Amino acid sequence: MTRLSLRCTGGFTGPAGAQTRTVDLSLLPPHQAHELEHLLAASDFFALPDKLLKPAPRSSDFLYDLKVDQGPQAHCIRYHLDAVPPPLKELTDKLSEVEPD
Repeated sequence: MTRLSLRCTGGFTGPAGAQTRTVDLSLLPPHQAHELEHLLAASDFFALPDKLLKPAPRSSDFLYDLKVDQGPQAHCIRYHLDAVPPPLKELTDKLSEVEPD
């Protein structure tokens, strides 16, 4: 079982506008689950550091926390979207399309 939880804060609303989206891949249609699994693997998610932040962030920048539980593996990364590899950016964009919890 793979479960992804994306929390987004920032922008002009800051912590008050935080949104979390949780996705259990086993509950998705197969093509959608496969696409997310592919992006997760392409980003080498479990090998990425805990933080991928811009050197000079602005207060209005969005900050993401992505936690992935995959069987015995779990990893969480805090990042700015423009400081991550393209597959993680695309994964974030896909997860952002999901209705918030």
